[in-house]
Amino acid sequence: ETTADSITLNLPTEEWLAQSVKVLVGLAVFCTYGLQYYVCLDIVWSGIKDRYSKNARVAEYVVRTALTTIAVLLAVAVPTIGPFIGLIGAFCFSLLGLIIPILIETVTYWDIGFGACNWVIIKNILVFVFGVFALVFGSHTSIRDIVTLYSASATNTTTAANMTEGLLEDTLAAFNSSDIIATVNNTLAAVLNATDSLS
Repeated sequence: ETTADSITLNLPTEEWLAQSVKVLVGLAVFCTYGLQYYVCLDIVWSGIKDRYSKNARVAEYVVRTALTTIAVLLAVAVPTIGPFIGLIGAFCFSLLGLIIPILIETVTYWDIGFGACNWVIIKNILVFVFGVFALVFGSHTSIRDIVTLYSASATNTTTAANMTEGLLEDTLAAFNSSDIIATVNNTLAAVLNATDSLS
């Protein structure tokens, strides 16, 4: 039996309780999206807010809308997200969950000592080695799955693969930082000119 990429897609479709879980997950994403997206918005907005001090509120709304639209376009451009989640999970879990905390603990206790028989350093070395293995093998497996996914779609449906590749190239080209800033600035200028002419 095959499993879907998302845990909510594995829930039975005919049971009302499973459907209510899907609705609640969607509601949770809707309610927490702003909190998760705040860091991205803060980075972009802090770089351009001085240019739009006259109509800062309107400009901020335009930036929020533009960033949300970019996120939606990225989600549309990569419809099969499972292998990418696996790659990010393998990379981030091993680094942020295992390797970096072990390195921080080792540096922190370097002068104090590592306990009887240096058990802390032995534990840290074992966890570090496990983290490196998880990083290498998890990333390798996820990259192989991504290559297999897109090469299989290319052999099965060449047109769909070409469309996806073109959409990915267009999306990646749109993520050129200077182009994004120029586009956001042009959009903000147009909106602010329109609001000035209305008032």
